[in-house]
Amino acid sequence: MSAPTPTIGPNQLAQRLGPWRSTEGTGRARPLQAALAERITGLVLDGRLALGTRLPAERSLSEALEVSRTTVTAAYSLLRESGFAVSRQGSGSYVSLPDGAAARTSGGWQTTGQDRDVIDLMCAAPIAPLPLLQSALRTAAEQLPAHSGVGGYVPYGLEVLREAIADHYTARGLPTSPDQILVTNGAQGAITLVARLLCRAGDRVLVESPTYPNALDTFRNAQARPMPVPLEESGWVPGSYENALAQLRPRLAYLIPHFQNPTGHLMDADAQASIARAARLAGSWLLADETITEVALDVPVPPPYAATIRPVDAEAVLVCGSMAKSFWGGLRIGWLRGPVRIVHELAAARAAMDLASPILDQVAAVAVLRGEQNYLDEHRRAWREQRAALMQAVSETFPAWTYRVPEGGLCLWLRMDREEATALSQRAQTHGVLLHAGPRFGADAGTFERYVRLPYVQPPELLREAVRRLELARALPGPRHASDHRADLVA
Repeated sequence: MSAPTPTIGPNQLAQRLGPWRSTEGTGRARPLQAALAERITGLVLDGRLALGTRLPAERSLSEALEVSRTTVTAAYSLLRESGFAVSRQGSGSYVSLPDGAAARTSGGWQTTGQDRDVIDLMCAAPIAPLPLLQSALRTAAEQLPAHSGVGGYVPYGLEVLREAIADHYTARGLPTSPDQILVTNGAQGAITLVARLLCRAGDRVLVESPTYPNALDTFRNAQARPMPVPLEESGWVPGSYENALAQLRPRLAYLIPHFQNPTGHLMDADAQASIARAARLAGSWLLADETITEVALDVPVPPPYAATIRPVDAEAVLVCGSMAKSFWGGLRIGWLRGPVRIVHELAAARAAMDLASPILDQVAAVAVLRGEQNYLDEHRRAWREQRAALMQAVSETFPAWTYRVPEGGLCLWLRMDREEATALSQRAQTHGVLLHAGPRFGADAGTFERYVRLPYVQPPELLREAVRRLELARALPGPRHASDHRADLVA
């Protein structure tokens, strides 16, 4: 049975296009068909039009845009010539990418290992609060004998840790029992378990675009098919996730509602409730990744996803979290909260993956969660200072780059003035900077070539130095970027 085809209506596309008739500072008017084709191409490259989406019929789009049908026909023709659309006889036009674009923007990076002066902007995790970490490890070593009689394999996680995590949810407004908690090796372990248990080969998984790349890899490894729902510059498009759930009826929907990675967007409670209701009506499981929830910088910490929705809609909602973003990624403790039945099934399924989480790490995590020291206050002060330093350095060095100030999270999602993210990330390595290019975050290969993600987890002086090196890297000769190719065809 073939998958339903994602579609976009004429009015929805018209809204997403924005002021597409602008002359972009050229001082001269441009043919409408060229301007329209270029704007649609930009939406594709920015990941705001998913690959395979059926474009509106020419007549209906011409009415929505208040232009002649000839203009839309000519624009679609330009898109087909440049490879950004394909037509199917009797079926319409569909979003595509030119040959070679996916290969040009595939993920991955290499280093020679010879340069020790490297600034790593690929990892968006905080530096360990060393005194608290040392104290937690001492406590864990003292308490370890009490847990040495269990053989070391506890598939559900230590009861004392499950209680601590459950109490944390309860204190934040979501009554939770330890039976609803499964301890995992980081949130990634929870995502992997969910994908292995719930997804079969060919199943559809709804994801935001852009989104967390390791989750995308996990779904693909499970032979599921990530189906992207594009985010706008302002965040989630009202009704878009709900419409995709109704149309595609995926096996699983994955989203990052709080300080979304990489964009930093925060989903409001009404949207959370609406999506949960739509998932239940579609018969889909919903996995809310709350790994970054505690990293609230300008707003209060949001309540747990499952606390904002109706109990009937929460029956198929799973929530994962970890200590990686709020404490330290080296303490590989994560968890999944869900219905007791699914927790039992996941605990049984993990035997084929990792058996259990390390006992010493679990005892240390209890010491951190039960400790009186509020390490997050100190973390947040540092993150705000580092965010300000990175924003100032970017604004001074790359004034044409744009971004929104995230209310939380650990990254800036930067839109550059041309499509060169992959080439820039490759050239940056020669200057000792490692960073993820935008395409790494797209479910569709070849998208987000105008974006880079820069975490602000390093000290201010290192962030300023990283931006300085990026400026040097950008001056190097490199591959022709996508905007040059597009201009040849539609300008």
